[in-house]
Amino acid sequence: MADTDTKPMRESAIEPPPGHHEVPMPERPIETNRVRQGVTFGHMRWVLLASLVLVVLGLILARVVS
Repeated sequence: MADTDTKPMRESAIEPPPGHHEVPMPERPIETNRVRQGVTFGHMRWVLLASLVLVVLGLILARVVS
């Protein structure tokens, strides 16, 4: 703990605790869906595209109005 006095607070806060930090590898490969623990939906692309278009239109409108 003596060396933490010389380091800035933000640097000492992000250091991992001492000890062993390696994760053991599984014996066989794990399926992608199991590792991801989620589902990718196709409609999320459309939501992202619509949001992007609305942001661009909003910026253009703000530029024209001001």
